[in-house]
Amino acid sequence: MEQAITSGVRSFIDSLVSLQGEEMEALQGILTHKTLKKKEYFLRQGQVCRQLGLIVKGYVRLFYQVDGEEITKDFNFENWICGSYASFSLQQPSRFNIVAMEDTELYLLGRDELYRLFDSYPNIQKLGRLQIEKMFIRKEQREASFLLDTAEQRYRNLLEQEPQMVRRVPLKYLASYLGMTAETLSRVRRQASLGSKPRSI
Repeated sequence: MEQAITSGVRSFIDSLVSLQGEEMEALQGILTHKTLKKKEYFLRQGQVCRQLGLIVKGYVRLFYQVDGEEITKDFNFENWICGSYASFSLQQPSRFNIVAMEDTELYLLGRDELYRLFDSYPNIQKLGRLQIEKMFIRKEQREASFLLDTAEQRYRNLLEQEPQMVRRVPLKYLASYLGMTAETLSRVRRQASLGSKPRSI
């Protein structure tokens, strides 16, 4: 069933690529609206990801469950695509969970329908490519930060580049994402608020 996309999503798409009338109608034609309640799962570890979600409102947390411990992989906010790309593409079980951290609204994109649009409309394929590029650039920068930066530098970078994450995400999940304990993150935040210079940990 065709879904009328919100003005925010339309502006987001327009910022990346200009979809003409037929292209936008085709994209809207495969969208399905979904609402997740806080703590409701979009995807569970071990399930095959058959749909991607374009987040309209709210955000989700991606995390691994390892020996009873939750290890945060990432967060996806408004105008981000959520899902397991490997699972979606290969149709293999996802290795991580995706759960709503707030009441969250999404537009769902089915795999077969989306791939048909990629084949039929170059601008929609370009939109998908730009999203993948964005994801991989962010992934590469995060990996480099883990290898090269101190804990304080990682937090300062996050504060500068993704301030909404710092504002909206509970401390224990933010600490897991940054690869440190909640106690270390609390100390780093205090130092940052006092304007102290980063030092090695």
